[in-house]
Amino acid sequence: MKFLLDTNILMSIESVNIDLGSELSKFGKPELYTLDVVKKELIKKSNIQAKIALEFIKRFKVKVIKSSGQDADSEIVRTASEKGFVVCTQDKALIKRLVRKGVKVVYIRQKRFLEMF
Repeated sequence: MKFLLDTNILMSIESVNIDLGSELSKFGKPELYTLDVVKKELIKKSNIQAKIALEFIKRFKVKVIKSSGQDADSEIVRTASEKGFVVCTQDKALIKRLVRKGVKVVYIRQKRFLEMF
């Protein structure tokens, strides 16, 4: 299953007690992707969560997709809709946009596990 990772889910890795890679595997063999605009957002931030997120991208060989816009949320909606990704995010506004488009979403529940809707 192809998962598109958003900025906030990547930055949540440090603050929650879950193994994102193994949790995603319960939905099928995970293929991890993110957008170049998401990676750029992480690079601009200088906090520990962003550094851990960038290390996660490197260590788990998350594929970075080139996008055409500047707005990460709009690019995530477009990319997920067009290419059939399941989006991993904690952003409530983004979740609403994705659900309206019929895109499946994975989010962190109770800081312990992932749930899909």
